[in-house]
Formats: sequence, structure tokens, C-alpha cells
Amino acid sequence: MSNKEIIKNLRDDKKYYGDYGKKWLSNSDVYKLLHDEEQYGCKTKVTDKMIRGSYFHTLCLEPKKKDTYLVWDQATRGKAYKEFLVENGLDPEYDIAITSREVEQVEEQAEWFLDKNNPKTNDNTIADKSVYEYITDKKAKTELPGIEKIFNVDMKGKADLVSNGIILDYKTMDNVKRFPQAVKFDSSYDTQAFIYQSIFKLPLVFLAVGNIKKTRKDGTKYYEMGVHPSTDEVLLRGKQKTQEAVSRYLQHKEGTRNIESFIYNTILT
Repeated sequence: MSNKEIIKNLRDDKKYYGDYGKKWLSNSDVYKLLHDEEQYGCKTKVTDKMIRGSYFHTLCLEPKKKDTYLVWDQATRGKAYKEFLVENGLDPEYDIAITSREVEQVEEQAEWFLDKNNPKTNDNTIADKSVYEYITDKKAKTELPGIEKIFNVDMKGKADLVSNGIILDYKTMDNVKRFPQAVKFDSSYDTQAFIYQSIFKLPLVFLAVGNIKKTRKDGTKYYEMGVHPSTDEVLLRGKQKTQEAVSRYLQHKEGTRNIESFIYNTILT
């Protein structure tokens, strides 16, 4: 099968995230191999922050898919909510429905982000263009899948937005100011930057958008936002971590790594 046919197949989320897509290692796999190795290959439990982030991505990048989300028409998740998931063929242990309150909050957040009069996207630039020009360019490609052999292992990635020669990756979080620390100490962002730049051969820039609505003195509402290009330091660290993850992956594949006896064994400094 040609790469063109593979990319076409991977545009389908069910194939990308399903058995078909498991032929390729992903950044999520890399994260588990590095940070939670016993969960490698296991189903990921979806959290409320994850479903909010996913819905934000959909509203900004693929708004026609917004109606594919299962909505729990209440503000909180209780016993009836779990029954609702089961009735809709979902597993309460791993799956989640977005609440009507979260829908309202995220739609307001996305509307602010895409507003043509938003000073944060209009007044801040990447290279010679405003953030707004990148995110609204009609020639831009959204949710673009790609594949590449990295350290002799087939890997995949799906770029949020490819616009004007860069990859823009959207991250939603409660505290945007902590994004640089998250990249350095407790995330998969550095490996994502390395993997995606290896796949798409384009620089990756993270757009961090706050989840918490704030109010200025004049009464206007806003959300925090950060623009973070991937530095050489981030890419080098991502490369080293990806190489270590691939090494562990190959040991799993060859049956030479006993996951059941895994323990954390680190010299404290």
C-alpha cells in the first residue's frame, strides 16, 4: 500500500486510533513507555480535561464533527451518568461524555479564540504573520496524519494545523504560565515536537490556551494564551527520550523486557 493510501486511511479517526493505526507507534505510546510502562498497550482512561481539550480542538479545527460528541445533559457526573454511558455502549471505567456545562464553557472559549477581534491572536506573531492569520488561513490543513520511520520503527502523528510552513499544535490547560515547566519536566511535549518535526519536516509551535475565563477591569472577558516554538533544546531532549522509548518498545516486541517485574529504581539526588 502506498503512503498516500495509508495517509488517506489514517484520516479516519476510527482507523487512526483503532487496530489499523496500531501498526505505527505514536507519541502517546512513547509517553507510556517512558512514564507508565506497565500501561503500555492498555486502553487510556479519558478524563474530563481530555474531553474538554478534544472538544476545543474539534470546534476550532473540525467544527462539522461537533455533533459526534455524546453530551450528558447535566452539569455533574453521578450514578445516573454511569448508567447513561452504559446505555450508549460506553465503558464507565475508561470512556466519558462531555457535560452540557462543559460544552457551554468550551464553546465560549473557542469562540473567543477564533474571534477576528481577539487582540491576543491578532497582536502576537509567529515569524512574519499574526497567530490569527495562521489559524484562519483557508489553505491550511487540519488534523493531518503522517507517518515516518524513526530509529527504524514506524511512527505516526496527526498535526492539528499545518499553516504557512509550520505545524501549530493546540494545548488547553488551566495554567498557561506553567507550560514551559510542563514541557521540561512532566509531559510528552518534547517527544511530540521531535516526532512531529521528523514526520512532517516542518517546525512545530505550541499554542497554549487557558481553560479559565478571566475578566479585565473594563469588564471584557479573556483567556490566557501562550505561543511556544520548539527550541533546539526541546528537540534534542525529545530525540533522546524517543530513542529510549523505542529501545524499550523493541525489548517488549522481542520479549526481552519483563514488564511484570518492573519497578522504579532511581538514585535520588
